[in-house]
Amino acid sequence: MADDWYPAKKDAGDLNMPARRGVSQAAKWLLRAKPGNHAQECVRARAIMTEARGLVKGIHESVANGERIDPRTLDPVVEAIAASIQRDPTAIPSVTRLKLRHEYTFYHSVAVCGLMVGLARALRLDEAEMHQIGLAGLLHDIGKARIPNALLNKPGPLDDKEFALVREHTVRGHEILCDAGGVSDLVLDVVLNHHERIDGRGYPARKAGPAISVHARMGAVCDVYDAVTSARSYKPAWSPGEALEWMRGTEGHFDRAVMNAFAKTVGAFPYGSLVRLAGERLGVVLDPGQGDPLDPPVMIFMDAASKRPLPPLRIDRAGKSIVAVEYAERLGIPDWADVRREIIRHSTLGSSQDTHGK
Repeated sequence: MADDWYPAKKDAGDLNMPARRGVSQAAKWLLRAKPGNHAQECVRARAIMTEARGLVKGIHESVANGERIDPRTLDPVVEAIAASIQRDPTAIPSVTRLKLRHEYTFYHSVAVCGLMVGLARALRLDEAEMHQIGLAGLLHDIGKARIPNALLNKPGPLDDKEFALVREHTVRGHEILCDAGGVSDLVLDVVLNHHERIDGRGYPARKAGPAISVHARMGAVCDVYDAVTSARSYKPAWSPGEALEWMRGTEGHFDRAVMNAFAKTVGAFPYGSLVRLAGERLGVVLDPGQGDPLDPPVMIFMDAASKRPLPPLRIDRAGKSIVAVEYAERLGIPDWADVRREIIRHSTLGSSQDTHGK
């Protein structure tokens, strides 16, 4: 990464890890939990998500009612999320992908927190900085508490006036947290600047390049990724594979180094990815469910060399057979979005299976 904006670790010393306040019994158990398999950690992740969602919802309701908030009440769940990410980096993202549409804002905040912590680990930020980046994830959309829900959940596109009002959530969130007090500059920065773009076409201040901190760049990546992989009232969800392909191919929006680090944190083989398997076969990664995300099911559909369609074959544990993640444009596969949707749809209808991955 460029040295002109990446924060040296010696400059992060003022981000002191806060003591736990009012940690619930669930949070204490989740902090003490020992590493287990992916299914076990998903159970813990759901418990963390439920508790975090409740706390975030409570803070949003307090803001909407004109009450002053104490963001430090979120410290325990940030620590619980960080502990889960350390045990299994894929559990929190897997669980938070299944959101209730009418409570999207709250679940989205929890998901972004988990993604931010995972990305902070990938970028080797220190523990105190990691905690603050997680807190920033939980609070990044706090300004939406002052935006009408009817506007946030509008099923159709926003007009210019409505869009301008929604964009105010960054400035409003910054004001709310400044009024609350006790919030680090890092958190304030992410809340205010997570919609800025590298090319200067973001908001609220149209910052560009080095003017955008690494933390705000992280926020931009995590916020957009979770948004496009979530079903909303006005759009269906993209698969993680679709989201990563689009984000990596978008010019000027995201920092390349941060984007590359992020791609490694969401799993080696995200759901929906196009992969090449041994024997020059192409396949689509299916949702592993409670299985091991590093050994996911794959639906084979094409010979890589000839581009000849193959009879659909589902391999339930394909991790050891996967040679590389591929890109449809590079391989010249036309209408890839439609092809991928049909393959995933076919996978739910049943097909031939190879449960051994050979």
